Amino acid sequence: MVKEEGVVTSATKSTAWIKTVRATACDACEAKDNCDILNSKHSMHFEVKNTLNAKTGDRVVVGVQTKPLLLMTFMLYVFPVFLLLAGALTGKYMAFVFDIDQNLTSMFFGFSLFSAGVFIIKKINNKVALDWKYKPFMIKILKIS
Repeated sequence: MVKEEGVVTSATKSTAWIKTVRATACDACEAKDNCDILNSKHSMHFEVKNTLNAKTGDRVVVGVQTKPLLLMTFMLYVFPVFLLLAGALTGKYMAFVFDIDQNLTSMFFGFSLFSAGVFIIKKINNKVALDWKYKPFMIKILKIS
């Protein structure tokens, strides 16, 4: 689990908006410039369920489960490449069976399955975006000393 400290910028009984300073772990991420909602280079702002009844101004620890994050990373990066290779091999086999141009058939099937994979990922993304298990959650409210 990845943990980060943040400050509640606004809160209701059900949800809270948290502002965090980007961690050093984000520096190595390829998507670091694209995941920031507020277009700030040093902070991120996101919504979480207000399970701890936090109030505006509270310092909180938020977490993100790594297992769903790794699964979605696999879907985004490995799945389309796997479909591209499977399509190319299918095209090669089909070209052999029907005695047609191997390169064009492999290219056609490869790009077709790759495109289907991108479409599948887009559909999955629309469902995942609404699922709270893929979003950050509150762990605890920090005491102010």
